[in-house]
Amino acid sequence: MKKYLLSLTLYALAVVLAMGQGKTISGTVSDKTGPLPGASIVEKGQPTNGAMTDIEGRFKLVLKGNSQTVVVSMIGYLTKEVSFASKASVAIELKEDAAALEEVVVVGYGTQKRANVTGAVAQISGAEIRQNPSASVQNTLMGRLPGFTSQQRSGQPGSDAATFNIRGANSYTGTVNPLVIVDDMEYPFALSELDADQIESITILKDAATTAIYGLKGADGVVLITTRRGKAGKPQISFRTETGFQSPTVPFDFLNSYQVATLRNQALANDGKPARYSQEDLDHFKNGTDPYGHPDVNWAETILRDYSIQTRNNLNISGGTEKAKYFVSVGHLFQNGIMKDFSTKASDFNSNYYYQRYNFRSNIDIKATKNLSLGLDLSGYFGEQNNPWLRGTANNPFYELYDYMRLPPMGYPVYNPDGSFGGNNSGELARLAYNMVGRMTHLGYRRNYETGIWTNVTVKQDLASITKGLSARAVFGYNVANNFTRNMERDAFPSFVYNSSDGSYSLFDPATERLPIMKLAYSTGPMNRRITFQANLSYDRTFNQTHHVYALALSNMYTRTPGAGLPENFRGYTFRVGYDYKGRYLAEVNAGYNGSDKFVTQERYTLFPAASIGWNIAEEPFFKDKIGGISLLKIRASHGLVGKDPQTDKYIFEQVYNEVAGVYSFGEVASSTGNNASGVREGELENLNVRWELEQSSNIGLDIDAFNGKLKASADFFRRYRYDILRVRQSIPAYAGVAFPIANYASIKTRGFEVDVTHRHNIGEFSYSVNANVSVARSIIVEADEAVPEMAYQAQTGGYLGRVLGYVSDGFYTAENIDSSPKPSGKAVGPGDLRYKDLDGDGVITPKDRTRLDYPNLPNTIYGLNLGVAYKGFSMSANFQAATNFTLRAISTQIVPFVSNLRQIHLDTWTPENPNASLPRILPNWIGTVNDPNTYVSDFWNRRGDYLRLRTAEFAYALPSHIVTRLHLQGIRVYANGSNLFTWMLVDKNIYNLDPESASGSGIATYPQQKIWNFGLHLTF
Repeated sequence: MKKYLLSLTLYALAVVLAMGQGKTISGTVSDKTGPLPGASIVEKGQPTNGAMTDIEGRFKLVLKGNSQTVVVSMIGYLTKEVSFASKASVAIELKEDAAALEEVVVVGYGTQKRANVTGAVAQISGAEIRQNPSASVQNTLMGRLPGFTSQQRSGQPGSDAATFNIRGANSYTGTVNPLVIVDDMEYPFALSELDADQIESITILKDAATTAIYGLKGADGVVLITTRRGKAGKPQISFRTETGFQSPTVPFDFLNSYQVATLRNQALANDGKPARYSQEDLDHFKNGTDPYGHPDVNWAETILRDYSIQTRNNLNISGGTEKAKYFVSVGHLFQNGIMKDFSTKASDFNSNYYYQRYNFRSNIDIKATKNLSLGLDLSGYFGEQNNPWLRGTANNPFYELYDYMRLPPMGYPVYNPDGSFGGNNSGELARLAYNMVGRMTHLGYRRNYETGIWTNVTVKQDLASITKGLSARAVFGYNVANNFTRNMERDAFPSFVYNSSDGSYSLFDPATERLPIMKLAYSTGPMNRRITFQANLSYDRTFNQTHHVYALALSNMYTRTPGAGLPENFRGYTFRVGYDYKGRYLAEVNAGYNGSDKFVTQERYTLFPAASIGWNIAEEPFFKDKIGGISLLKIRASHGLVGKDPQTDKYIFEQVYNEVAGVYSFGEVASSTGNNASGVREGELENLNVRWELEQSSNIGLDIDAFNGKLKASADFFRRYRYDILRVRQSIPAYAGVAFPIANYASIKTRGFEVDVTHRHNIGEFSYSVNANVSVARSIIVEADEAVPEMAYQAQTGGYLGRVLGYVSDGFYTAENIDSSPKPSGKAVGPGDLRYKDLDGDGVITPKDRTRLDYPNLPNTIYGLNLGVAYKGFSMSANFQAATNFTLRAISTQIVPFVSNLRQIHLDTWTPENPNASLPRILPNWIGTVNDPNTYVSDFWNRRGDYLRLRTAEFAYALPSHIVTRLHLQGIRVYANGSNLFTWMLVDKNIYNLDPESASGSGIATYPQQKIWNFGLHLTF
């Protein structure tokens, strides 16, 4: 009987164990605010059997062992064991780990608790970045990171990356180059080539306390990027696919032939000249009764699409065990251009703009032994950019759209009655202005291919056997980049001038009767290689839960070889020592000691030290006992020295000699056939004292966390003093007869502040967040090495950086004031022309009356407002961003009538009946007159570009678990988002019909900036 009972018991136990081993469990993981995506669920005793929660915090797992227990973990939360012995589905809530939660702030060569950071940093997650569908990462950060300013100058596929700076510009040339670090290594490629789907977080370092360790590369600020890495658990596959529709942020809006012809006659009448177009001509234009002799072509509608397509696809696989983890990502981006497709079987090529890029990344982490870790990161991209070959001016169709001499609406018909391409041989059009559609059909393309490969091998050894908290790390990096071009071109095609009065045809170009064959051209660029080696010792230890000490000693070196050019060598040493007492009193010292072979031996190395302190008042007993609800109240301050690496491939201290062809003749008569020999001419003088640009940086900040994380705020006040700025001497007169070298002469001071406030809260299943931030940075010129100006108010020194010289407008001349008003010497003026103030009081408008205009083209104040709400599976977010205190100016084909194609703004010109017009009186040509925005730069043409923009918006829905489970998936998320969706001008009218981020002072239109309406699907397997 006993044997029977024992057998029965063992059998029942075996059945239970067998059932447990095949048991399917599921559940959700959340915290007090809502679901937690990305949490790890691993079966206890089975480290290879695990899962990760999806975007709704759900998971599903088949148990293999006997414990029926899983271990739930996530960075920032306390690990929790959950038993499934008596249930198959559990709702799991994790509690925040007060210590681990702070280990999320990335700093140079490491991380720090947010409560212990004494420098100025700002951080954004990769998930937030991916809410913006822009192809370039830097286009997503404006208004989200305090201290970050960008301007997107173009929307051209493959060339739409914004220029950006951190805490303002301290450069006379406008070139600001923040250092970009990816996974602790200097990124060798353009930031825009990085796929946003690979990014875990982006941090910007803004003061000397955080950038001094980068020494001579830290003065312009640092962008730190960490890429995504694998987590222990079974493989998780995610696939994201998006399709976006792009269109210009500011639509093209040109007048028709009748309106242009009417204004042409009005302009000629204002200039005392006879009309160009008769009433019969005007009737033909108005009624369309002679479409070939009096064409009316809307060229923007003819050659441009209403919208273009952008697609993006990403596939990620991650997982592993505690011994080996992996993250693998591949992505494809395609941006089509907005040109229409006029290709034929005969042409057989794509004459549109387009760009496509393939990105890949493999991050592998191996725990080789208990104390030895290995990492192998391999990443890269392949890019292909296509531009139409159209000849014309600068090979730029958008320039021609604005150019009255090339694409006026009455220029020529697109097609003649017989279907041939139309043309116009009159002297009123530029000679290269032959048929645009014909050029798009037949002339060809220019295509550029780029490749970049980056490999990092990391070895990390825990040296706790020597002393607890000590570790060593070494990284070897190798990258290579190259490019090549492939061009298919022809320079002409047959087109004909049709005479509508007699029906005759004549060749536009008598030398081109038939279509020439295409020519293939191929060229390769230099192979750029870079080898980097980095090694460090780090120490991090807390004694008696009271004294926290950490330190870093790092050596960094690289050699960059730009093809067959001169190699660039860099050597650097980094030091950091920090201490905090119970998280209450904080202190840190950083230093970089760097050198480069761009300078003479004695000037190659410089020490860049910085120190910072902090006091977390919330950790004081007197504060804790009396004031509740505030977990962080930290005052911090920093001061230090940083440097700027000159962006040049040459040894800038050298004497320069230039070869000049055909200077000397060895015959009686100079010729170009053999008697002439090249010579050498003295160029820039040597400067053996040239060295780095240096910057003193000071920062005072305040950080607050209150009400259990519901309110977070930070404020920073900073001062930057850049001196020894490299600049070509400005005070040496030309009659010195020699080119003076670049020298350390100028200095600039920048002051500003940043405020960032975030409020988050949840009410049941409803949650919301509000973030508001403002950044102000004003740069003043302390020393410009400028020649003494004729008038004191024309000096750069003492004024804001980037201001241009210009006249101060004083309304228009009228019949009543024209005789009593000062006028330019030698210039005829009339009622309706621009009038300027006589600043020097001599009664004549001369260049002495120019002053420094109030604002540069770069905004000094950036506002951001970020909103988010979520309810169950629904979520919405919006990012509003504003930029103020800057101006925008355009010239020639962008605004001057009959140099520029006429737009709505040209209907609002001065007349006696319209004295408060937007523009001066219309004339056949403003060039050279007082109305010319190029000859007479003034505050009339420097228009405030202040704007408010809905930079990003997203609406998303994550399908409920019961639907997802039926489809054998872990998560399904559908969403719609957009970029640059709406823009409002805040001060002045946008008379230039340009996006406010456009380059200033140009007469050449670029590919217009684009707004994107994007739709996506994200699947998790």
